[in-house]
Amino acid sequence: MFDPIDTPRVFGQPLGVDAAQSLVDGVLTRMSNQSPTELARVEIYLNTQRMKRRVAEVFMKRGAMLLPRLRLVTDLASDPISAKLPQPVAPLRRRLELSQFVSALLDKEPYLAPRSALFDLSNSLANLMDEMHGEGVPLQSVLDLDVSDRSGHWENAQKFIGIVQPFFDSALAAPDKESRQRMVIEQLVASWAETAPDHPIIVAGSTGSRGATSLFMEAVARLPQGAVILPGVDFDMSPDIWDAMTDRRKFEDHPQYRFKLFLDKMGMDVSQMTKWGDETSVDTLRNQVISLSLRPAPVTDQWLTDGPSLGDLTHAMDNVTLVEAPTPRTEAETIALRLRQAVSDGVTAALITPDRMLTRQVSAALDKWNIVADDSAGQPLHLSPPGRFIRLCGSLIFDRPTGETLLSVLKHPLAATGSDRGPHLRWTRELELHIRRFGPPYPTGETMRDLSTKDDDHREWADWVAQILDLALSGPKHGALIDHLNHHIALTELAAAGPTSGESELWKEAAGREATKTIAELRTHADAAGELSLHDYASMVSSILSAGVVRNPDNGHPNVLFWGTLEARVQSADLVILGGMNDGVWPETPTPDPWLNRDMRAKAGLLLPERRIGLSAHDYQQAVSAKEVWITRAVRSEEAETVPSRWINRLTNLLNGLPDQNGQIALEAMKQRGSEWVEKAIALAAPHGRGTPAKRPSPRPPVSARPKDLSITQIATLIRDPYAIYARKVLDLQPLDPLVPTADAPLKGTIIHAVLEQFIGEKNDPTAPDARDRLMQIAVEKLDTMCPWVVTRRLWLSALEKAADWFLQTEIERQKRGTPTYIEAWGEMMIPGLEFKIKGKADRIDETDNGEVILYDYKTGTPPNEKMQYYFDKQLIIEAAMVARGAFAAIGPKPAHDAEFIQIKAGAKPVRAPIATSGAPDKKRKDQLPDLSVDDEWDNFVKLIRAWGNPKRGYTAMMAAQTAAYGGDYDHLSRYGEWDLSQDPEPEDVT
Repeated sequence: MFDPIDTPRVFGQPLGVDAAQSLVDGVLTRMSNQSPTELARVEIYLNTQRMKRRVAEVFMKRGAMLLPRLRLVTDLASDPISAKLPQPVAPLRRRLELSQFVSALLDKEPYLAPRSALFDLSNSLANLMDEMHGEGVPLQSVLDLDVSDRSGHWENAQKFIGIVQPFFDSALAAPDKESRQRMVIEQLVASWAETAPDHPIIVAGSTGSRGATSLFMEAVARLPQGAVILPGVDFDMSPDIWDAMTDRRKFEDHPQYRFKLFLDKMGMDVSQMTKWGDETSVDTLRNQVISLSLRPAPVTDQWLTDGPSLGDLTHAMDNVTLVEAPTPRTEAETIALRLRQAVSDGVTAALITPDRMLTRQVSAALDKWNIVADDSAGQPLHLSPPGRFIRLCGSLIFDRPTGETLLSVLKHPLAATGSDRGPHLRWTRELELHIRRFGPPYPTGETMRDLSTKDDDHREWADWVAQILDLALSGPKHGALIDHLNHHIALTELAAAGPTSGESELWKEAAGREATKTIAELRTHADAAGELSLHDYASMVSSILSAGVVRNPDNGHPNVLFWGTLEARVQSADLVILGGMNDGVWPETPTPDPWLNRDMRAKAGLLLPERRIGLSAHDYQQAVSAKEVWITRAVRSEEAETVPSRWINRLTNLLNGLPDQNGQIALEAMKQRGSEWVEKAIALAAPHGRGTPAKRPSPRPPVSARPKDLSITQIATLIRDPYAIYARKVLDLQPLDPLVPTADAPLKGTIIHAVLEQFIGEKNDPTAPDARDRLMQIAVEKLDTMCPWVVTRRLWLSALEKAADWFLQTEIERQKRGTPTYIEAWGEMMIPGLEFKIKGKADRIDETDNGEVILYDYKTGTPPNEKMQYYFDKQLIIEAAMVARGAFAAIGPKPAHDAEFIQIKAGAKPVRAPIATSGAPDKKRKDQLPDLSVDDEWDNFVKLIRAWGNPKRGYTAMMAAQTAAYGGDYDHLSRYGEWDLSQDPEPEDVT
């Protein structure tokens, strides 16, 4: 296949060339004069599975023929040719083994790291170990690093790094994949040194950035019939620049440095590297511009000397568009719009970006046209339907099941797929409404069975839900990984099967099969993990699911492609979009190394962070060499300005600095083309026509539909916000409580009411020595029963303890005035002639010696002041009138001696209702309002209710609002915000 030469055989493919097409063309051209069977003896090593598939497709399009053997470089680790070497240890097993060592270290020295980081630390150590094996760096080289500042951090890092010592000692007996790959390569190199293969061997698509891979490429290049094909070589860069790239630290981030390093290892000059085929770059002039913009920092002064020789730059940048969108969302919508145009034009378009958030946003934007992209990265397993369902079921195990987590499981599309989903969804909705209104906040199997006794129709379903909860709470808290896993999967399968236990959809489709594979692998290696706490198991299973990927290449549109930077190195498209071109995204910010800083890595011979930047720069240089190129970025992200990618800054600075070559005109044209598409995307996303703001509502339902009863506390709402009464009583719309109750003010008030109700109801003497102890004992009991949050219980109990002495002291004064007689007394009465019932509950009614009553209402918040009661909050005034009219059956008609609000807070003073009674104090100050007559107020109340019988009177929203703040239960329904309190209401008859 190859003619003999004196140097290693290294070829290059120019920038912008379709790597797969070029490879196939070159192989077929060189084999054209040989027997067809000889092609089958050619062995080609490629860098990715996608490249392997692509090369196979190109070969098959050339007609019927015997194909060469296509293999992956990474397959060398499991190559049977080295049968004497032990098989590699599975990466998952190695990580599980490491986790045991890390766990033991954290148990011994817990200050080193939180246990929640157990598996992250294990993964990080495994990655470091893989890198050391791949680069041929012995562990002792790292442990013996001379660090002049013996900081505590390095001492702690040494403790963790020392964990991997046993794995280095046993590397020959039980190598990991990276270690075995290097061992295989070394064995192959030794074997080839004695007897060279008699068939052609080609390595293509790899840059040789990893030590073991580079070693293999060196060996292949020196074979008599071996060749290495480097992708994306900048043949336009002058030899002087190639020769200048000698300092690793200065040039590591240059896109061509990998190749320079490889050629140096081979003892070759760049002039000795020839092109693999006859293909030329799509746009040689543009490649020269990009090459100049990427010159290494020490020689950027050459922009001034070499720039003028480029000629007219408008032609070079004709097919380059620069999109600077105001937000990431607009960037995604602009990209989606261009991809949609590409589909219409029948051309292939590829979005290349390391930003997975951007690809998800573009996918969502494409959905409006029913376009699904062919995403090379696939979908993370933990975000797939089975992955989410497994994690949701795990949340029932890892933490105490709440109504929210239970309903999240039941509402998932995979829940009850082995049964009839219709009844399941209906009963799930009923359960949600029940939990929101009545609880319990933490459902159990017992509470579900109690619910099933009330309705025979869904007893079987409720029993199934009870089984889920029983199983969730019955698992091991600490035990072997296999026990945790079996319990977790059993719960997941039970939830997926449904009440009738049919075959579910859980393990079907591509995502289900990938989940099955992941679970099976975890079962296989479970013995390596030892025993785990439930918390550690939760962290581990989340980490493992996150590492899985679901790929379904048959689902995507053939002309709309999402590529990662690795896949883009060896593929081409008619339109290439480089998305997310901001610093920190492309190139990505190097991941912080918890073990070794940059200098320590350099001393140990490990890879530097700049290596990844250099690889990203090479990806950029290859991608921007396509036929048509879009470069997109968002100007702002999360309320902050973004910084353009360093390569975009270099390109724009170069163009701006060459006005005589029309560089500024070329740059403005690039931006103008991008702006036009951004404007189209914004216009497409904008609502069509401006909506008319809603007017302040004042609905007028028929009198027959108006409420026939109200509670005492709803009267203030009727006065202040009639619309809320309309929504609640006429439309019968009730606010939904949260699925997970919070420790809010209403709950606190309910608990304190219950405490005081029991204390007063037991006839406890506030002067008794043990009165305080009894009050606090009741408080503890009520809080334990009614408040499920430990911290909140302590806080509220502390508040009650502070108020206890004050309450008992003021209670002595209250009991001097009257005897507590009625607690939580219920009262109701019909208003004669109106067929309207007023009803309510009085917190406490004391009876005086002369047969009068004193009304008390407990408040945990701020009670209404006298002026507010005078005009709006007439609760105690109406209660006094109802007592006088015998509305409280247990009391009978009795006049009110006084009425007060009691704020449960140390030092708080009672707030009287402004009513004229025998117990009312004299009002001497001029600024005090006169007391109201109870009878007159009752007459006014009756007039108010009668006025609402007028069909022309509407239920105006926020008619007398206390504040203009948004937050009422029905403010969203009234569209408050589209109108304000200065607007006149818009009466509307409703039926």
